[in-house]
Amino acid sequence: MVRSDIKERLEAYRRRKRREEMIESIKNVIKTVLPWNGNKPAEDSSVAAPLKSDIKDDQDAESTCSDDSVDQSQCTMLRMVIYLLYFLLWVTLYIIAIQYEFGAVYFILSTLIFICLNTRSKPKKSGELSAYSVFNPNCKAIEGTLDASQFEREIRYGIGNIH
Repeated sequence: MVRSDIKERLEAYRRRKRREEMIESIKNVIKTVLPWNGNKPAEDSSVAAPLKSDIKDDQDAESTCSDDSVDQSQCTMLRMVIYLLYFLLWVTLYIIAIQYEFGAVYFILSTLIFICLNTRSKPKKSGELSAYSVFNPNCKAIEGTLDASQFEREIRYGIGNIH
């Protein structure tokens, strides 16, 4: 009787562990597939419980980091929901504008507002190169830009001959 009770408890424990492992693997797959994970790799479950000294070191490292070094483009679930709500509000107002035969004007105005809001308004980060090479140290150009000497070589010798 005691042996069968132990075997049943052991089997229940193993089933629970298998279920937890399946849930963790599904969570990891979802984290790596969906775009709002901020391109962060999935954390290993063995690293999930760091020591208290590691937590203190991480807090010290975070406090010494500047705000500029933090990647601001991380998408969170909240940000995705907010964008979805903005889009739904825009669609609702667009439908109302269409009903009042004002749809084209609303679309053009909202497009112009979208362009204005998405142009850069933040100051340049330290060490970031300017799009205009004359403002960079030693007039260094951004990778992939066309400079005058390269343009001249392409005109003289053709595009295929330039390496």
